[in-house]
Amino acid sequence: MVQPEQNDPDQERLVEIANATGGAVLVLNAGIDGACFNGVRAALNQIGEQDVLSLVLNSGGGSIEFAFRIAKAVRANCNELEVLVPARAKSAATLIALAADQILFGRFGELGPLDPQVTDPTSNASRRSPLEIVKGLEFLRNYYVETFEVIARSVARLRRTRRDMTLSLDSVAGLLSPIADPLYRLVNYRELGEAARDLAIGEEYAKETMRRWSPLSQDQASTAVDILVWAYPDHDYIIDVDEARDIGLSNVGLMNAYLEGLCYTVIDRNESFVLHALPDGCGQAEDSGNDTPTLGGNHGSTAGTPCD
Repeated sequence: MVQPEQNDPDQERLVEIANATGGAVLVLNAGIDGACFNGVRAALNQIGEQDVLSLVLNSGGGSIEFAFRIAKAVRANCNELEVLVPARAKSAATLIALAADQILFGRFGELGPLDPQVTDPTSNASRRSPLEIVKGLEFLRNYYVETFEVIARSVARLRRTRRDMTLSLDSVAGLLSPIADPLYRLVNYRELGEAARDLAIGEEYAKETMRRWSPLSQDQASTAVDILVWAYPDHDYIIDVDEARDIGLSNVGLMNAYLEGLCYTVIDRNESFVLHALPDGCGQAEDSGNDTPTLGGNHGSTAGTPCD
């Protein structure tokens, strides 16, 4: 974890972001976990309560529970939240973005699906989406129904009476049973139940996040969450600003090139960190337990807080 030096040019860019957005700025450039939550909480203590807060979010994701905690902490510190996504806010980081009044994307900024990643029982070294299991069962069901319909239509051409049709459907079911039964016996129903539970956890956190803080209507929020959790074929699927609008997130837009460039100068390095800044002329909240220096004058107020 890196804490920038006081003369780090990134800090000057951070203050420029604060000046450009007109409010306090928090930068989260890290995976979402307990250490990150502690870093965010410490930074918010330094910032103090704000009317408007801009969160520069750059993360590949992490814990959905800590993402919700971070969203709660940030929203408790401001009346209005603007999330800036210059590059990526994937998976659990997308949950944080959903707590915003407005989400501004960079030209290549992206959110991601909300299907959680769990340990693959066949390989402890890898992760997979529980949606794979659910989609597998969905494929079997669709295969059974489609095959049943094809055979039933073929038999129906040969039999015309209602009694004949009833006999036909029974015979079709009998034909399919030797094919379908072995496939369904391969389903691990315990894994299926765990997969459904994991998906429901992500879905409920997303619903609660949008219910508490999103400006979207209940119907808009419900539709967006349903798509984010259940609809995408791949966990890394790119949800850019256009796709976000298509799924009903009407509170999204593009940041201007100047602001995007400033964001990139801050996040464009490999270290994980949480930073914060206030616009020129603003001071940090007093903390009786720490003698944290406050930079003022032409440089605004900045500080760095370790994330892990």
